[in-house]
Amino acid sequence: MPELPEVETVVRGLNAQAKGLTIKTIPHIAEHLMRRDEKLRTLVGETFVNFDRRGKYIIAELSSGRKLLIHLRMSGRILFINRSERRQKHDHFVSTFETGTEKLVFRDTRKFGVLEFLHENQHGGFQKLGIEATAVTANVLTHLLAATSRPIKALLLDQSALAGLGNIYADESLYLSKIHPLKPCNELEPEEIGNLAINIRKVLRAAVKKMGTTFDSYSGINGNPGEYSRYLCVYNREGTPCSRCGKTIVKIRAAGRGTHFCPSCQRLKPARGRKRSR
Repeated sequence: MPELPEVETVVRGLNAQAKGLTIKTIPHIAEHLMRRDEKLRTLVGETFVNFDRRGKYIIAELSSGRKLLIHLRMSGRILFINRSERRQKHDHFVSTFETGTEKLVFRDTRKFGVLEFLHENQHGGFQKLGIEATAVTANVLTHLLAATSRPIKALLLDQSALAGLGNIYADESLYLSKIHPLKPCNELEPEEIGNLAINIRKVLRAAVKKMGTTFDSYSGINGNPGEYSRYLCVYNREGTPCSRCGKTIVKIRAAGRGTHFCPSCQRLKPARGRKRSR
């Protein structure tokens, strides 16, 4: 699933190329998107005023004052391509503009992505988002960790705690901070918490600079892949040596997700009353 750096890259691309454009036609909207919001066809005549990001959501501000909420989910992509290109099987939303020769396409192989108008009484994950992960501080993180004994990896993936952080960058942040992903939140030391807050911001900034990470379907709006995969220290590197100590990177399940870490650099020390995790 695209995380904060990938979504931020898409938002910046949309502001550079689609901002100020007025929708002329909508040649195609898939039935599953219409079932979610039957008013999508009323986008004809709307002008994109601005694009913003909240967590992993894209928010398109429209000339009517309405806002369109977009969530890429597992495989969604927003592409700004030549109008002459043929529609592909998984192009579920297509719009043309009054000027120019491009069209905007929402391509989604798994059909989990969301396009819908944002309402004040919106329910679901959007209204429950926590602080932006790019703005997390040691004080904020201390408050979040103190109230729970959940594994730290589980909290980092909780969008109601930190918005935008996902599996890739949680693993990378924990590695840089030398924290085991299964360590209980309320057992982290103040120094560990401070380092983790710094490294979360550091990793996300670096990933945004490289336009995110591409393994499968993600790309920017022009189809360009993210370049951050070459800088990853642990994610998707199980079986390879740790660049810090030389030990083998391993993969386990944590918070229901594949989790990568170095068992030497990120040791889980047993606390009083708790058995050692393997």
